[in-house]
Amino acid sequence: MRTAKLAWAAIEPGATHHVVFQDDIHPIVEIAEDLLAAVAARPDHGISLYVNWNSPQNSYLVRRSAALGSPWAPLSPREYTPTLGLVLPAGAAAELAAYLSTLPDHLRDDDEMVTLFCRGAGIPVVAAVPHLLDHGGDRSLAGNDSHGSRHATVFGTERSHGRDHWTPEATAAELHARQPGSGPGPHYTVELTDSTCRIRFVLPGGEEPVEHPLGWYWHDWCALLGVDRDRVVDSWRAAVSPPSPLPGAGAFAPSGDHAALGLELWAACYLLGADAAGLADGRGRVRGPESPAVHATADLARKAIGSWVASGLGVRDHELVGAVERRGLVELGTAALDRGWRDRAAGPGRRPGTRSGLEQVHA
Repeated sequence: MRTAKLAWAAIEPGATHHVVFQDDIHPIVEIAEDLLAAVAARPDHGISLYVNWNSPQNSYLVRRSAALGSPWAPLSPREYTPTLGLVLPAGAAAELAAYLSTLPDHLRDDDEMVTLFCRGAGIPVVAAVPHLLDHGGDRSLAGNDSHGSRHATVFGTERSHGRDHWTPEATAAELHARQPGSGPGPHYTVELTDSTCRIRFVLPGGEEPVEHPLGWYWHDWCALLGVDRDRVVDSWRAAVSPPSPLPGAGAFAPSGDHAALGLELWAACYLLGADAAGLADGRGRVRGPESPAVHATADLARKAIGSWVASGLGVRDHELVGAVERRGLVELGTAALDRGWRDRAAGPGRRPGTRSGLEQVHA
């Protein structure tokens, strides 16, 4: 906390904004151009330049923005604010420095104190998508080695994305309409952990621990999201069955070596696509029958899915699933995202039918 206090207080006289970087970062090469463009587009927001790839709420919000092709992701007002690189308006930065000065130096988690400050001050915080920073190494200077490998949810290219990328696509009200716990329900995020897709339902008001390890298995609970579980499983079977155009699809088919993993990733990305489709214009109406994942913003979606694969595999799958198969998983996840989008765009379409045979897949 001692270092954070000094860093946030070191505001250049006359500056409009203040940015604090931690020392274990890997920035894109031309970060200055993108940083200036991002600040110009969101001058009144806090802007996080990085979100950890497996944070409980924020990583999902970033993936959803990537699925939408949006350069901005609203961050949770309850989860820790990513402070690997954070920009605040200069006045807000000075107020934050004053707030931090009242806290004892031995406190370690400045990111949680930033969340409390921004929420109390009414400062909305967004993440830049793609991120302008990644973690520079696996060793933690703050004692976070037990958290495992930490990387960006959607890391940018090494070069500038250009000023046009950061042009606002939604008003601030629309941007924050679907933070967990705000607006009409259900409130939820989707996660892929230990090679399993789970749903996290978020209580309105958010007065529950954000980082608890518990989630609800998607097959049991996705009906609450308006998603037909049998349609999810049947669409996976159709996507991976011969003659599938997806690379390496046989490994993720019902009879393949990684069938269970294939279905879990498909479910996570399908739910992501369905959620994104409902927000496509910021007012709950879809833009069209196909997701941005198959058009100009496909790179953002693939990066988001790629980090889900890298961070979400269980120990055994990390050992058994090689680089070629992981690339196949990214393509499978991209197809699932688009299918979830298209099914949501077409309407609920619930239909009677036989059981999906999920128990067979996981046997």
